[in-house]
Amino acid sequence: MKVDSLWIVEPRKVEIRQVEVGEPAYDEVQIEVKACGVCAWDSYLYRGISAPGPLPYRLGHEGVGIVRKVGAGVKGFKPGDKVFCGGGSNEMMAQVINLKASCVGRIPDHVEDFAKWVLEPTVCVVNLLHLSQINPGDSVALVGAGYMGLLTLQGLLNGSQAGSVTVFEINPRRRAIAESYQPEFCFDPYSPEGQAHIEKIQSEGGADIVIDFAASDSGYELASSLTADNGGKLVLGTWHRKEMKFDGTRWHLSGLTVLNLAPGSNRNFNQMIPRTSQLVHAGVYDAGSLVTHTLDYHHATEMFEMSIDKPADFIKGVITF
Repeated sequence: MKVDSLWIVEPRKVEIRQVEVGEPAYDEVQIEVKACGVCAWDSYLYRGISAPGPLPYRLGHEGVGIVRKVGAGVKGFKPGDKVFCGGGSNEMMAQVINLKASCVGRIPDHVEDFAKWVLEPTVCVVNLLHLSQINPGDSVALVGAGYMGLLTLQGLLNGSQAGSVTVFEINPRRRAIAESYQPEFCFDPYSPEGQAHIEKIQSEGGADIVIDFAASDSGYELASSLTADNGGKLVLGTWHRKEMKFDGTRWHLSGLTVLNLAPGSNRNFNQMIPRTSQLVHAGVYDAGSLVTHTLDYHHATEMFEMSIDKPADFIKGVITF
């Protein structure tokens, strides 16, 4: 069967090309893709940065759709099931894909607006908070409240044992969304109030857990400066695409644990996929509320450019099929 798929053929140039999709192999499901989220990584791949190999290449790892066929050995899924993809491929921007059943999670049968059910990023957040091992009453500082930061804030406030949660975000709209979730504190780090609170955290020995989602040098530096003096944790949610400096003496003497959001940080990452389904069902996460822009795949170039330029109201973009 031939289907349309998106290819990056040169930096900032997308082509729709036909690819052959065979029958699902053992332990695979065949999915009719209805939507695929545009990750920050996708916006870099669109520009030829952080590429998996030479051009041309396919992209997409945040798929959601309908199971059309199941391969031998598959249990728990049947044709017609509505599912999200939690990993297993970076070629999901296509009309149909085959994927390991272990990389798939269920979404409700009533779903029609598939763009609201892109959940791979939520799986990453569930993994992040799982690895963070938040103890009862831990103080948490979240630096950056973009899409991933806001998802993390949902998890912190609705599904963790965190005590005091402080958010630092410079963008007024994103900060307003974060404030609507009602963390204990939420500041522009450059405001007088934000500066005073930074000094307060530092003077009191730092936060137990600091999560960096700022995607900037200044955000990383702020996050590092907020870590606890004794046995704290710094979670790097942001993919910093260059060398970053750190204070080796402070990190060593404070016994800092540094954690990484990436799926490779957990050899049992796929176990987070069904757990994410359960947490979404329980109301801990509402990823759909953060989707602000959707476009059909024939207009993928416009969506990729939007994900780079980020209009004032942009939080999350999704390409539909």
